[in-house]
Amino acid sequence: MDKVYPFSHDSPSDIPQARSIRLRLRSRLTQNGRKSLGQSFVEFAILLPLLLMMLSGLIEFGFMLNTYLDLIDSAREVARYLANDDPVHDVNGSFQGNSSVSPEPNNFYSARAWNLMYLSLDRSGNINLDPTTDNMIVSVFVVHNNAVTARYPTDFGENGWSQYPSSSHNTSAFTSADITTKLSSLTNVPPDTGLVMVEVFYEYHMIMGLPWIRVFVPDPVTLHAYSIMPNVNAAPTPTP
Repeated sequence: MDKVYPFSHDSPSDIPQARSIRLRLRSRLTQNGRKSLGQSFVEFAILLPLLLMMLSGLIEFGFMLNTYLDLIDSAREVARYLANDDPVHDVNGSFQGNSSVSPEPNNFYSARAWNLMYLSLDRSGNINLDPTTDNMIVSVFVVHNNAVTARYPTDFGENGWSQYPSSSHNTSAFTSADITTKLSSLTNVPPDTGLVMVEVFYEYHMIMGLPWIRVFVPDPVTLHAYSIMPNVNAAPTPTP
């Protein structure tokens, strides 16, 4: 009478062979797992430099964006303050469209505008303007029938008043025609008004300055921020 092996249909002679097959399968699975793990390490080693380059680029861009936001805030703060000041009349109330007169019209440019910008930049991001490459430019516009009819100070003309005339950026980025075009695209703008515009040019030097970033982005990067605010004192018919 043959011996019955419960839960198995293998005869005694088949058991060693089955064990051998299972061992070979287990060995192949182990080898395949090791190969897959090794392949993953190789792929990670290839992609790691690229990932680090992308991460460093994002960090550098974050630094630059933060500086640009500080410039925008400073330009807006100064323009908002100058909106309540008088850029075309001296302390005696006489009309003075030239910034080179003495006394300067209400100390509008070199005293008030520049001092405000200096304090604002120092407070917002400890940004120091280089007289050779950076600059602050202030322009005052007279608007009649939604078109610019005059730009002050007249001694600087279309260039705008410049804190550093010898700077590489000593000219406004906008002409009077550009401002007229901007006004034409806006609604609810009084046809007769005055405007004051504050511009800041700043050469941003990369903090990390990594070579693989400089390949795609120049160093330094010129940042230009500006803000325009109404100024009733420069209007054709100033509000008393």
